[in-house]
Amino acid sequence: MARFLSRERLAALSDADYDALGSLHFAVNDLRHEWVASCAVLERMIALTDHADHADGTSRFSHRSEALSEVARAASRYSRAVEMAMWPCVSAYTVLGITILDRVVSGRAPLPSATVRALSAEPTLAELQSAVSIPVASLRCARSAELQASEQQEQKELLTTVEGVYFNLAHDARDKPLNREQAAACRLTEADDPGIDPLWDNLMDPLISLAEQNILEIGFYLARQD
Repeated sequence: MARFLSRERLAALSDADYDALGSLHFAVNDLRHEWVASCAVLERMIALTDHADHADGTSRFSHRSEALSEVARAASRYSRAVEMAMWPCVSAYTVLGITILDRVVSGRAPLPSATVRALSAEPTLAELQSAVSIPVASLRCARSAELQASEQQEQKELLTTVEGVYFNLAHDARDKPLNREQAAACRLTEADDPGIDPLWDNLMDPLISLAEQNILEIGFYLARQD
């Protein structure tokens, strides 16, 4: 991720805005490194286990494959735990950043500290969907038409992915399928089912990128107002 903008660059933000964005930025940044590392370990353990299973298939003993399988299961649990800690930060960072950018561009007064604190927590699926549905043209008004068009396409793809989460929450493979109203009101960490792929599987990377862009966009917009 890019470096977080200085207080001077974001001087027009309230202390609550700046502190909350900074806290979420560094949480996401640190956890992202751990997530990438945990995924690499898991992939390596899966490859080693596969090789051991093949080698032990011709032996009367399977100590190697059994030991590596246990470590692979532990690596999987750890990687999932990192994601569980990371998702609330990534989703909150995205929603808070969009909300503040929309507020700055629209010229509205700073949000109350209590509102900033509430937006710093994991959003419901409906809250996330609402934030990422704000038209790109109103958020990226300081950018070129070409860039806006590119980001409109990215927004369309992101909203399609969010719709996929609604579909997955309703799938009968889940222990407790949710209808659309229930899914909209849920937080993905609360609805997570360890037995299947995480609900945020295809959302994490694009939201990290979007959250980072939101901060840069706030700084860019404010610089143009000076």
